[in-house]
Amino acid sequence: MRCGIEFEYLLVDLAGPEPGRVRDFTNLSFEEIAPQLEDKPGRDDPSLATGDIGIRSGYWYLEGDERAHEDGRFRTLMVKGVEIRTPPVPDIERAIQSMLSIEWQLTAALAKAGLGLAIAGFNPVRDRYDFDPPLNTWERAERAGDRGYDGSHVSTLSYGPDINLSWPGWNAARCLDAARKLNAYAPYIVPFSFSSPFFAGRVWEGLSRRTYARAAHRPAVKVYLDPETFAPAEACGLAHPARLSGEVGRIEFKAFDALISVELLRACCHLLEGICLASDLAMRSEGTDIGLYRRAALSGFADSGIREGAREILAKATQALRTAEKSPAVAALAELEEQMTRESTPAHRLLERYGRTGSMVWLGGLGKESI
Repeated sequence: MRCGIEFEYLLVDLAGPEPGRVRDFTNLSFEEIAPQLEDKPGRDDPSLATGDIGIRSGYWYLEGDERAHEDGRFRTLMVKGVEIRTPPVPDIERAIQSMLSIEWQLTAALAKAGLGLAIAGFNPVRDRYDFDPPLNTWERAERAGDRGYDGSHVSTLSYGPDINLSWPGWNAARCLDAARKLNAYAPYIVPFSFSSPFFAGRVWEGLSRRTYARAAHRPAVKVYLDPETFAPAEACGLAHPARLSGEVGRIEFKAFDALISVELLRACCHLLEGICLASDLAMRSEGTDIGLYRRAALSGFADSGIREGAREILAKATQALRTAEKSPAVAALAELEEQMTRESTPAHRLLERYGRTGSMVWLGGLGKESI
C-alpha cells in the first residue's frame, strides 16, 4: 500500500492586538503572503501535480479560490489558508512523519511573517464567501465546465484532510469498488473527525458545520484511473483520469473534517485502510446521501443510526486489519473505539476548550497548541 496526505490549515496572527485572529480572504492578500512561502521543499518533486497555473507546487502552498482576468490569466487567489501535501510513500506512518516534518518547516516560515497555523473544520468567524468582484465571463465559462469549482462558496470556508491510499497490485475494477464502498460508508465515519461546531463567530447548532454545508456540493471520494482504460468508468462521478502515471489507482478520501491530533489522523487513515480491505462490508454507492450526512453533522454518535453504523464499520475494518496482520493499525483504532464508548467527537473537545479560553480553533500544528 502507498499513502499520501494533504492537510489544510487556517492561518492566524501570532502576536499583535489579537493573537490567534483568523487571517483569510477578508484580511490577507495573496500578494502579501505568497512571497513569504516561496522558499519551500518539494518544488521539483515529479510525483506531485502542480495544477493548471503552477501555484500549487511543492510540499505546501496557499489554498483558496483562484480568480482570473477576462482573458483567463491568473489574477489572484482569495486565500482561505495553507495546505501541506506529502509525496506518496509506502505506508501510513511514513506519510504522517513526512507531514510532521513539512509542518515544522512551514511553521518556521510563517513565523517570519508573524503568522501561525490553526486547525478547524470550518472557518469559525465568517458566515459566507462571496465572489468579489463578481465572476467575469471567462470565469463563469471555466467553472461551468470544471467540477473542481463546484461549491467554491463552501470549499473556501472549509478545511479537512485528503487521505490518499493506493495498492499498486489492484486493477481498476477493485479500485473503483473500494471508492464506491468508502462513499457509501462515509456518513457513518465522518463524526470521528468533527471539528467545526462554530459558525459566524458563534456556537453552531450541531457538531460539523463543514459536513452539513459541504455534502450537497463536494465529493467524499475520488479515484484516479489510467486514462488509457478510463472509458468504462467515465459515467461514474467518483472516477477521474490520472494526470500522472504514479497517480493511477489513487483513492482519495475527502469527507473528514480537519483532524486535531496526530493520533486521530493515524486512526482515521487506518480506518480507511481497513474499510478498503474488508470483504464483509456490502454497501456501495456513487451518489451522496445528503440527509444522512446532515443527521450526522447535527448529532454525531448521539444519533443511534449513525452510532450503530459506525460501530459495525469499525469492527469490520478492525477485523480486516487483524486478518492482514497489521497490529499497529489495529492498535491505532483504539482512539476511535474510545470515541464510540463516550459518544463523543473532537467537536465536543473544542466546545469544552472554547468554554475555558474563548478560542474557536485549535491553535498550532497537528497535536500541538501554541500562542
